Amino acid sequence: MRQLAESLDCPIHSLTEDGDDGKPLTARQLKDEIALNLGNKILIADRIHKWNAGLKGWLEDLYEEGYTLLLLGDRRDLEGVLFKIPRLELQPLTDLQIRTFIWNKAVSLGIQLTPPKAAELASRAGGNPLLAERLVQEIQQGLDNTNTQDSGKYRDITPFVIAIMGLVGATRFIGLATGDTMLRVIGGVAITLFFSIRSLRLLFPKENKRR
Repeated sequence: MRQLAESLDCPIHSLTEDGDDGKPLTARQLKDEIALNLGNKILIADRIHKWNAGLKGWLEDLYEEGYTLLLLGDRRDLEGVLFKIPRLELQPLTDLQIRTFIWNKAVSLGIQLTPPKAAELASRAGGNPLLAERLVQEIQQGLDNTNTQDSGKYRDITPFVIAIMGLVGATRFIGLATGDTMLRVIGGVAITLFFSIRSLRLLFPKENKRR
């Protein structure tokens, strides 16, 4: 709050009778000073999803009073100021844009990239400029590893489990044909587990293939 007030050239201390700086303003007083000095400026609030409820309520008051706000975050509440302000979803950068970003970042850091390496970084960044910047910085620091991924460190064995359960479940039909009670029980249990695992798998979000 104090940094925001300073960026708007708002006073952050009360004035004494001599005109000198007195005690630091309270949070409520800083909010009032910011509102008085905001005028036609756009108030940009970054990482808004991590702001506490009190600050979000203050932003909601500013919005209702007609001030222009730009709130940046990766989650949106279904109430309060984040619900009232129109949503503008940022799309990933195109392949050309992300490659240009990577080239410019590499030049600024004094790194020489080959076209194949730049293409590889662009593919791994998936249109995310922050991830692209980190990948270039890892090369500068000697930490680049093409086998290191932010996700996918573990292999999903659910399809294999389902396939095995399906094969075991086939023994039920063998048991029905031969009259073997044990095979029918084992096959029935396997079929039950097969459909249970398959139903539970649908409850989880699908893996994002974009890197």
